Amino acid sequence: MSALLLGCEVEDLTRFRMSVSPLRNLVDALHDGPRADGGVARARWWASARRNIPARALPLVEMINAHPRFVPLPLVPLGAGDRLDEELDALEATAAERIGVEVGLYLDRAGLAAPPGDLLRLQDGGRREVQRLASALRALFAATMGDSWDTMRSLLRRDAATLRERADRLGLGAAAGSLYDGMRWLGAERALEVRLAGFPAGARFELGGRGLVLMPSLFGLDQALPVLDPLRQPTLCYPARAPQVVPRQAGDGLGALIGAGRARALRAIGGGCTTGELATRLGVTAPTASQHATALRNADLIVSVREGQRVRHLLTDLGDALVGANPAGRGGF
Repeated sequence: MSALLLGCEVEDLTRFRMSVSPLRNLVDALHDGPRADGGVARARWWASARRNIPARALPLVEMINAHPRFVPLPLVPLGAGDRLDEELDALEATAAERIGVEVGLYLDRAGLAAPPGDLLRLQDGGRREVQRLASALRALFAATMGDSWDTMRSLLRRDAATLRERADRLGLGAAAGSLYDGMRWLGAERALEVRLAGFPAGARFELGGRGLVLMPSLFGLDQALPVLDPLRQPTLCYPARAPQVVPRQAGDGLGALIGAGRARALRAIGGGCTTGELATRLGVTAPTASQHATALRNADLIVSVREGQRVRHLLTDLGDALVGANPAGRGGF
């Protein structure tokens, strides 16, 4: 695979920054989304998200997927912040003439036989079409990613923390080069090397004192994507590292959390039972069963409802969630 060198002077390095972009992650997630070919995480997300896409946003999905490798430049965020409203405000503040020029550059590069109608209207439609695009992006984000964005943002912010920590030890250039396997810092050449398909050998782009915005993307990318438009801040979107999940240890997690006896009692209550029925299920005396019920009730894991002379115990939402996450077959009761 060929590579692109991003030439960095001292002034550029002082202007390196990380941007956790909801718009970039939305576009990457939806780009080629119908093929669900971007890995397990993306396939799972798309299986749920595709059912929620509003009808008015379907032309936008078509626009995003008009070309298999890159998206229209107006859909690439300007690095305005980590809130969608900030990014869309920046989009709407962009001159319609510039949007038209960017669409034209995309069409020239993509060579589409039949460009989507909304893309052509965006090229020629002025301010109103830009506002329509921002509105469609807002609706698409809310329907497909809004509920998950806080979690996604937390994962992406790890890369920002990694960049800061490594910059203190290695220097900013080397730290940036360590964020993704397809990048490395070439100190002797004062350049960040980015492995990319389709670039001529020895290709080099000088950042020219403008710095570089680094944008991690959770899924949908198989290589880094540079945005080096003369009118924009140089930006490099790259695949974020997959989270390293700590494996679950063998054994009964619920028992380890609340004690083996309480765990057996919580599971035994199940869909509900009286104190006497709980004692029978556990093979213990009624006073012992009552002690278990009292402890679980005090922890808000069950509620107890009086029915005449009897008391019926029922799982709370929290108790039900704990039992559901730690089924009996997993080393427990």
